[in-house]
Amino acid sequence: MKKWVLFGLLALFIAISFIFWLPAFLETDTLTDYPCVIGRLLALVGFILILFQVVLSSRLKWLERGLGLDKMLGFHKTVGVIGFAFMLSHPVLHASSDVLAQGYVTLKWPMIFGVITLLLALVTVGSALLYGKLHLKYGTWKQMHWFNFIILPVIFAHSLLLGTDLGAQPPLRIFWYILGGLYLLLVADILWERTRFRRHLLQVTNVVQETPDTWSLHFKGSNADHKPGQFLMLSLLHNGRRSEPHPFTISSSPTSGDLSVSVKAVGDFTSTVKDTTRADGAYIDMPYGTFSFLNYDAPNLVFIAGGIGITPFISMLRYMADKKLERNVILIWGNKSEKDIAFNAELVQMTIALPSLHIIHVLSNQPEWPGEKGYVDTQFLRKHLDGFENPQVFVCGPPVMMTKVVRALQQVGVPKERIHFERFALR
Repeated sequence: MKKWVLFGLLALFIAISFIFWLPAFLETDTLTDYPCVIGRLLALVGFILILFQVVLSSRLKWLERGLGLDKMLGFHKTVGVIGFAFMLSHPVLHASSDVLAQGYVTLKWPMIFGVITLLLALVTVGSALLYGKLHLKYGTWKQMHWFNFIILPVIFAHSLLLGTDLGAQPPLRIFWYILGGLYLLLVADILWERTRFRRHLLQVTNVVQETPDTWSLHFKGSNADHKPGQFLMLSLLHNGRRSEPHPFTISSSPTSGDLSVSVKAVGDFTSTVKDTTRADGAYIDMPYGTFSFLNYDAPNLVFIAGGIGITPFISMLRYMADKKLERNVILIWGNKSEKDIAFNAELVQMTIALPSLHIIHVLSNQPEWPGEKGYVDTQFLRKHLDGFENPQVFVCGPPVMMTKVVRALQQVGVPKERIHFERFALR
């Protein structure tokens, strides 16, 4: 529901801009002026799309609860590219009108300032699209995105100083001031949340090695309630230095009184988690995400995990065991080898506490393994899901694995609306 409210507001704002722009277009009677007039519309729409970038990336709790942060940031990336393309087309079309009318481009200092701003925007857009190829550190990528908070006010000032439509139509100018006020409110909310985030320091109580490259961090201190399967933003305070916030699934159950995350060393930050000690602190912002079986009323559940993607499922299973919930659950967990199976003893105990839980381990790099080997594909799913009626299916793991598994699930007849996943790749 909130998704449609959000996009309804976006459509309304764009429609208002179009209505105010249309008279200028209809009054245009010179062929050379059309590129400029169309460019002005794209600039108006581009500004609104970039404003919504702030909405989608601000981690507003009331909005995130209905959409999920993963989906919000997916929209954020798409809307950002479109908004930047619209803003970039504005000076190109404006210059085209000048060249067609007089053979050269007339430059004013606000225009030059606008071009510089677009170049700054290109840095943030480029870093988002080429994150993997540029091999940027997560902290560097985050810092580059702070440019966005400079870009929007500059574009706002540029439009007020040079905007033909804004100057000619006072109602449009008032609407523009309302959008500017909305931006200021969003920034104030973001700053408040960041301040609140840094006021509550939790203590690291334990660091447990689960596998050769996976550690669980446990914390104590006040924290918000959460549903099993949700995730948090974690910033560690180690040797007086605070890390950038990173997303991690909560591996503990909300019933346990404990708060923990389980982290595999796969990147620049996660590789340092093993160095965490009980002397360290943690800033935690939570909860986020809609990846929880509690959001769906179904007696049959299928959990498909790849590697460290087990974390939301261990939280859900711990919750089920504590609450003695009756659910028919098939857990399919792919790993490279036996040594990569975390929580193994606990999972064995869970099959006793939850008789309707069936666990299938799939190993891709251990030929002597007596159980399932290889990968989760259509043949595997047909074999193990046959007769399991109308399950809600949850998938979590590396992006490539999730893409293949979701495609395989659809090929064996699982409806799209019964397949749930969050990529947790918040960049």
